[in-house]
Amino acid sequence: MENQMDIPVALYEDEVVSFLADRYHCTPNEIVQCFLAQEGRIEKAGEKLSSFILEENEMEIMRGLCSLF
Repeated sequence: MENQMDIPVALYEDEVVSFLADRYHCTPNEIVQCFLAQEGRIEKAGEKLSSFILEENEMEIMRGLCSLF
């Protein structure tokens, strides 16, 4: 049985997540997935989820955003 995460829609619509998506030329969904994979909250299932890695300062920002929800 897999654990399902409820990620608020507001996180995908956040201006910081949108900024990161523009920076990495991807979608907000891909930013959130990359963050969760780097945090070890989801498995990568044998293949890369994204073609980029969030920098540590971006990870800190995402951690702060996730704590708001």
